Amino acid sequence: MADTNIRPAKKFAFDVGWVFISSVIVLMLHFFQKPVMARYLGPDGLGLFSMAFMIIGIVEIIAGFGIGEALVKYVAEYREYERVSSLTSSAFITISVFGIITSVALFFSSNLFADIFDMPYLSILLKIYAIAFPFSLIYGIILGFLRGLRKMKYFAFLRILDASLALAFILAFLAAGFWVEGAMLGILFEIIVIFVVGMLIMKKFMRFSLSDYQGNTKMLASFGSRIIGANIVGQIYYNIDTLMIGYFLTSTEVGYYAVAISLSRFFWLVPRAIATVAYPAISEYWANGNRQAVNKLVDKSTKYSACILIFAGMSIVFFAKDIITFLFTPEFLPAVLPLAILITGTVTSGILRSVGEIFASVGKVNLVLKISIIGAVGDIILNMILIPIYGIIGAATATAASQVLNVGITIYFLRKALVIKLDTPWFIKMVMLISLLAVLFYGLSILNHYFSATIALFLYTIAIIKYFLTKEDKAYFVSIVKHALYGDFIKV
Repeated sequence: MADTNIRPAKKFAFDVGWVFISSVIVLMLHFFQKPVMARYLGPDGLGLFSMAFMIIGIVEIIAGFGIGEALVKYVAEYREYERVSSLTSSAFITISVFGIITSVALFFSSNLFADIFDMPYLSILLKIYAIAFPFSLIYGIILGFLRGLRKMKYFAFLRILDASLALAFILAFLAAGFWVEGAMLGILFEIIVIFVVGMLIMKKFMRFSLSDYQGNTKMLASFGSRIIGANIVGQIYYNIDTLMIGYFLTSTEVGYYAVAISLSRFFWLVPRAIATVAYPAISEYWANGNRQAVNKLVDKSTKYSACILIFAGMSIVFFAKDIITFLFTPEFLPAVLPLAILITGTVTSGILRSVGEIFASVGKVNLVLKISIIGAVGDIILNMILIPIYGIIGAATATAASQVLNVGITIYFLRKALVIKLDTPWFIKMVMLISLLAVLFYGLSILNHYFSATIALFLYTIAIIKYFLTKEDKAYFVSIVKHALYGDFIKV
């Protein structure tokens, strides 16, 4: 079942390529989806939709019980057809039961959430999505199965189809005259269709089996139970600013902040693409005792992520007002300053997101929980202090500060628990480069804003190519491009 005819390094690069390409396409589709919804729904409707999805995301993680992540790990380690079929079948049955229970629970508790956030319309949105829960959770198992096998072409295909269907169904319902409930109905139909397609793909690589159901479920639940706490805390940490804005302020402010958050996090597609492939790869390397491969993967992943994320982050900050006006209309301009503040935290944390699942992939899920709890507590405290005083600007400041704190804690545990050290001199030089370019940008912006931004980005690109990428890095990228042009990429 493994791709034995391809060297591991090349296989990893091609896998990342598939995920990255799909991520770019998905990003574009989501980017188009957000402005479309904003134009139809306005800040209030977009805020309601965002709040509903914050709640759904947390509930979904609880219901999933970490079984999807556990499946990625064990499928990547075992890979034998019979064993993989047995494991996946067990996960499928268990998560189906969890999905049905969660669906009923969310349906009947929807009014409670609406009362907590003082948003009556929230109840309708949660009731609609409750129908989708069993299909959504099983779809997560399908994606985990494909990740574990490293069948990234199929993984990428499903992600693109998923985003395409979501956009098509949402647009259809909104154009038909539905308000925010139309957007949620679009998501419901999209989930059901992608579930059916995913099931058809999964059948190509496994057969349904009840063999050793009890043992498999115990193993999956054991690992999942150790990671679910970190997942829940991580999801709360990821969304606490939006949730607390919804609690302290109104759905309109949530709508403004949703725009800032979506723009600040959109370029996380790079580290997410790398992390999607790195998780099973690190699990495999670690299980085989290949520590050198793990260290090299971490070093290259963080550096490549930094080079791309910093360029993207500077571009967003330089052109924030123009981007928001063009995509979301001037009605959303209050999101400009929170966006600029959020960029600092998202770029910094994004660098480590490329290997963000490393602790789980080597079995040290307790560290994931520790890091998540520390970050979440800091984020909650800062948001509670700053949001009532400074509104969404306070939320952005609290989130950026907690993300930087989280990066520091993660680096500490990488060194202490896994004996992995980042290339500190390289990152210090990067900080110096950014500082010089920031001074240059604000100095030249007196003459012309667009000219100064273009010069700063051009000089950054030249510096990266000339001083930050090694000959090995350049040769590696050239090799990947050549293989892609020759069609090897398609054959993987």
